[in-house]
Amino acid sequence: MSDVKKRSLLSWLGIFVVGFICGVVFSAWKLDRYGPSLSSPAPVIREQNTASDVRSRIAGLEKMLAVNPNNVEALVQLGNDYFDAGNYEKAVETYQRSLQIDSRNADVITDMGVGYRKLGKSKEAVDGFRRALEVDPDHAMALFNLGIVLRDDLKDYEGALKAWETFLQKAGDSRYAVMVRPWVQQLRQKLGSTPAQSGAPGAK
Repeated sequence: MSDVKKRSLLSWLGIFVVGFICGVVFSAWKLDRYGPSLSSPAPVIREQNTASDVRSRIAGLEKMLAVNPNNVEALVQLGNDYFDAGNYEKAVETYQRSLQIDSRNADVITDMGVGYRKLGKSKEAVDGFRRALEVDPDHAMALFNLGIVLRDDLKDYEGALKAWETFLQKAGDSRYAVMVRPWVQQLRQKLGSTPAQSGAPGAK
C-alpha cells in the first residue's frame, strides 16, 4: 500500500475514533441534561401479564366465557389481555363482570382503577383505588397509583403525599419505592410539611 493511501486510511480512522468519543460524551451529557423530570406526570401502573399472542388468547377466552360466563379466572385474564391490547373500555367492563362474582379481589379492583385512568376518568380511578384499599389496606399498588392520580390529575397534593407515605411504609425496597421517595420529598417541600407534620414516618 502506498504511503498516501496509508496516511488517508489513518486519517479516516482517526476521524472515526474522535467522532465516536464525541458521540459518547454528548450522549452522556444529553441524558444528564434532559433526563426525566421528577415533577413530570407519572404513569399509573398495572402489573401486566406477558403473552406471546394476546389476540389469540382473547379469542379463546371469549369462546370459553360464551359457554361459562361465570368463570371468574377467565374473566380476570380476559380483562388483563384487553388491557395489554390497549382496549381499556373492554378491560374495565370485563373487570366489572368479574367483580360481580368476586367483589373482594383487590388486585382486580386496582387494575380496574388503572383502566379508568387510561380512559380519562380520574375520579372513578380514585374511587377504585380507595375501594381496593378498603378490601386490602396494605395493597401497595393501589396506594402507588392513588398517589399518582391525586397528584397529577386532581392536584390533591396532601392526599397524594399521604398515599405515598403510607405506600413507603409497606413497599420496603421495591423498585416502585425508589421512584416514590423523591416524589414524596418534592411534595413535602411544596406543602412545607415534614414527616412529623404529615403523620407518617420519614422515607429512607
